[in-house]
Amino acid sequence: MEKPMSKKILVLGSSNIDLILKIPRFHHPGETIMAEDLETVFGGKGANQAIAAKRLGGKVGFITKLGDDHYGQTYRWYLIKNGFNPKWILKDKEVPTGMAFIELNPHGENRIVVSSGANGAISKKEIKKLGPSWKGINVFVTQLEIPLPAVQMGLRIARDLGALTLLNPSPPAQLSPNIFSWIDFLVPNEWEAQLLTGIRMRGKEDIRKMGERLLDMGVKNVVITLGPQGLFLINEDEEIWMDAFRVKAVDTTAAGDAFMGALACGLSEKKPLREALRFANGAGALATTELGAQPSLPSEKEVEAFISKMKPE
Repeated sequence: MEKPMSKKILVLGSSNIDLILKIPRFHHPGETIMAEDLETVFGGKGANQAIAAKRLGGKVGFITKLGDDHYGQTYRWYLIKNGFNPKWILKDKEVPTGMAFIELNPHGENRIVVSSGANGAISKKEIKKLGPSWKGINVFVTQLEIPLPAVQMGLRIARDLGALTLLNPSPPAQLSPNIFSWIDFLVPNEWEAQLLTGIRMRGKEDIRKMGERLLDMGVKNVVITLGPQGLFLINEDEEIWMDAFRVKAVDTTAAGDAFMGALACGLSEKKPLREALRFANGAGALATTELGAQPSLPSEKEVEAFISKMKPE
């Protein structure tokens, strides 16, 4: 049996090759337009969040699955070079590495289409087999770009080990009622929160209602990210509204992943909740100022320097 990990944060999730097409505008069905540029970068929500947490000073382990193709071999080398355990970088010989096709307009807005590839082949059995080596983690992070049974198994094992569990419910999916009680921090954006709760957002009060509904479902803390409007946190004891930092957005692709990685770091370091959220807010904002997913993820020093220039909340 593999020795228990000494790292504090464990991320379970997807790895994609991102093909970024810079376009002049979003086009209509049936219309062909010319892209201004094409970039190929490493991405995927799981990998983005793991790399983000590591750059922000976290001690991080990462479980993912790649295809046995050129993209997968290159990505595997990259993850190992970044210090991740090769035994946790699973390989699938039947399906290719996951791909994401990203349209990016001049305003930094994007539209993304994902082909799951090997991400869709991560199994509940594989996660259960790796479980005994998770001892020592205190924060577990996952998302929904991998199969739900694998996500559920990860949450259950992490909960049984006494780790804080974070779920980023993206891309949005219908979740079984029992999964909510396994989540310490649910971090949806406003669109995902609407889909999970069935509450349509018309104003600020609806954001609070969505948070309250998710607490009623069994989640311990709800953090709804609101893009340029900031964030809203609610739990049994408090509510926090926090404004976003003002930056000139170039590409919003990995902002949410930078936020998740930073929040995981803050919680693993046992920072006060408001301080952890501000750190995450800063990381998310900085990630929008550069092109690409992982190339845009900031370092701990960059986030701290950025936050220090801003007025305290």
